[in-house]
Amino acid sequence: MPLIKFDRVGVSEISADVEELANFINDESSEQKKLIIQFRSAMNRFASERSLDSCLEALNVCMQLTNTRQRLLESYQRYSRLLEDEITRINREHKQKT
Repeated sequence: MPLIKFDRVGVSEISADVEELANFINDESSEQKKLIIQFRSAMNRFASERSLDSCLEALNVCMQLTNTRQRLLESYQRYSRLLEDEITRINREHKQKT
């Protein structure tokens, strides 16, 4: 189930950029969930084995998770700016009509 939906009333004219960005955010969110599961497993393995291999595995997954979260943060920031621009545009159009 996507985290971001565009089927609400009044949101019929959304630019392709916003939709593309929303799809990217949904994909990255799914990837983050998978990485969290992998990280928990790697940490459990490291906690029981205490080997260099298990440590490196946990570290690798942690780094992947960090990169995914950074991309998500940047995407949400861009998404927010795009929505703010869209709201500003709609407000301007509304004021011009009245």
